[in-house]
Amino acid sequence: IVDAVSEVLEIPPGEIEPPPRFGARIRADFIAGMGKVQGQFVILLDVQQALNTREMAELAAVTDTSSDGLDS
Repeated sequence: IVDAVSEVLEIPPGEIEPPPRFGARIRADFIAGMGKVQGQFVILLDVQQALNTREMAELAAVTDTSSDGLDS
């Protein structure tokens, strides 16, 4: 579920480069590649990694466990 979509772009495969090894502000394993649109780079999100249900479940479990000590 998303709140909003501001734009949908079609990027030709020749304009997509592999994800950077370093220097990005987000986890590199969330990046599928870097697309070039009108001379600017666009980060292509790897949705399968970003919405990894196993990691989300682990995070929820840690959050539930850590909040138990705050209420007492």
